[in-house]
Amino acid sequence: MKKILISLLLITVLMVPTVALAQDAEMNGEQSADQSQNQSKQVVATVNGEEITSQQLAQQANVNQILQQVSQVDQQLAQLLASSEAGNTVLEELQKAKLDGLIDNVLLEQAAEEADITLTQAEKDEIYEQQKSQILQQNQINEEQFLSILEQQGYENEEAYKKEFSNNPQIKINQLIEQEVLANIEISEEELKEAYEQNKDALEQSGQDASYEEIKPQLEQMLKQQQQSQAIQQYLEQLREDAEIEKNI
Repeated sequence: MKKILISLLLITVLMVPTVALAQDAEMNGEQSADQSQNQSKQVVATVNGEEITSQQLAQQANVNQILQQVSQVDQQLAQLLASSEAGNTVLEELQKAKLDGLIDNVLLEQAAEEADITLTQAEKDEIYEQQKSQILQQNQINEEQFLSILEQQGYENEEAYKKEFSNNPQIKINQLIEQEVLANIEISEEELKEAYEQNKDALEQSGQDASYEEIKPQLEQMLKQQQQSQAIQQYLEQLREDAEIEKNI
């Protein structure tokens, strides 16, 4: 469970998946150790020659955890998902979607390596402090509560967690995206005014009588997020187009 906080702390403009919860995702608890070992080594995809195993996919999909969560709300639905053909189809589609996410992550790691993305320890420390500050603010927790969460997740101290954070490849991916994809995104005054006119009626109907200058910062943030998402998607599509990808499921 200790990597949950890693995922939370890595607030990025790109929501790419990382291999997170180290849980056993076998659906059949009676499988032998040899069977489990063989299945964990099964290659479900290759990306430019780099293998993705069924164990990595199981960790990412967390099928058992999903079924447990559903069961807490509706046991019959959980049983239906686990035992019916329609339920199995839903879970298979989930796995395929998670596999696509893993493939994207491998492509981004490879691109970061090819671009020779490097970060000094000082830069990593700065990113850590920025994102830690955001986590404290967004979750409305203080320093003491933050440290308590780390302890609950098995970290000896904050330095141990910070070291794991600094070694997470996601940091280089974030830097790659910033440099290669988002660096030149700018919102023009014309785009802002057009967005204001398009949303003016909706604002008035909702009871907000905000002038252009008052709402301009929110509009700029909204448009920037939209353009960032589009740019990232286009970048990933290009990486996929140029890559050699083979799926086995």
